[in-house]
Amino acid sequence: MIASTTKSHSRAIDFSSQNVQGWQASSGDRYFKKQRENADNKDDHIERVFHLIHLNIGRELREAGAFEVDDSSPSNIKTLQLCLAPGAYTQAVLERYPEASVCGITLPVEAGGHKMSIPYGSQDPRVAVEFMDITMLIGEFCVAAFTVPQIHPDAQNFIRKSPFAGTEFDLVLCDGQTLRVHERSGKKDDTEPLRLLNAQLVFGMTRIKSGGTFVMLLHKADAYDTVMLLKKFCSFANVTLFKPSAGHRQRSTFYMIAKNVQPTSMEGQGCIADWKEDWIQGTFGGDHGTGVAPRDPDAAKVDATLDEFGPKLIDIAHEAWIIQTEALSHSKWLSQHLKAPQSPSDEYQGSSKDRNSPARGYSHPVRGQQWPLSAAQWSSSSTRQDENQMPVQKSHSPSKDKLKKMAGSWR
Repeated sequence: MIASTTKSHSRAIDFSSQNVQGWQASSGDRYFKKQRENADNKDDHIERVFHLIHLNIGRELREAGAFEVDDSSPSNIKTLQLCLAPGAYTQAVLERYPEASVCGITLPVEAGGHKMSIPYGSQDPRVAVEFMDITMLIGEFCVAAFTVPQIHPDAQNFIRKSPFAGTEFDLVLCDGQTLRVHERSGKKDDTEPLRLLNAQLVFGMTRIKSGGTFVMLLHKADAYDTVMLLKKFCSFANVTLFKPSAGHRQRSTFYMIAKNVQPTSMEGQGCIADWKEDWIQGTFGGDHGTGVAPRDPDAAKVDATLDEFGPKLIDIAHEAWIIQTEALSHSKWLSQHLKAPQSPSDEYQGSSKDRNSPARGYSHPVRGQQWPLSAAQWSSSSTRQDENQMPVQKSHSPSKDKLKKMAGSWR
């Protein structure tokens, strides 16, 4: 245990207690189950709402400075977006830099991916998209001489292409999450999330220019794997965390914004090598050669990590924890679980009266327009700005001792 608490965090909120109450709530299970069902069974309406929610998230990221890059010529700005569809973040980027170019990789619709809702290719030459499963780009993670064992269930599905090789990007956006509707013979629930995470990390870090910006969707800032990832990025970049108001307040998700990334530094190169090895183990490791999940850390490793990185973690993560804790405390489903007076939720509940509102207090820049966007609508909507930016409420962060209690789940 860390012996003392810094003065700046002496009045700590009990994030851990609120989280435990939230995840024990059966009403919460029903709430998130409904959201998963909507995500897995997308019709045109849900796809439209999905795009609008992510457009608001992208605009919040933009207003938070996540898309700012150190380049005097906006027309030369190059953006790489991994898991690009439906294209809302690309739209938000091009609103900021209308003359920029965007390259992206996204899972094909026939493999379970999202539909593209913005023009690309011949309809908009600024946006170039490769439709493929990024976790299967074996040439990114293994040496050229590596031979895939023929007994591997995906032996014929690995891809030797190297999209956008040789291009250095100012801005890299990684927003990929494993999709339950993504069917693949070798897919394993226990290894797929880390395979996707490591694939994005390697692909993005080997194409970002020195001094560039790397933005990534992550989960649970107090989970061991996430803490280690943040610790690694802090060794070669300036890291902040951002939790959008739209779509993420009650969830454990947040965005890491890493500025002034140094991919060719000793630390950066070491991390890239580690992430390649993690992809290899998640794909070919284990007794059967079909992938194995990493082992849980022992108590000594957890303690050493918190002793070394705990204060920095508190410093960069406390606002994200606060936002989630306050959103959970006001959520309708958690109020029902605690039999406490209910307060209106800040999240989109999916009720019939709010069905056209992806998040309370946000504008709908493409309401009533053809879906997906035509090239003309795309050009028109890309000039509009978001309205009703929600303020982030300040509070106090978890103390080091609270962080130690959270870390009990790591062991």
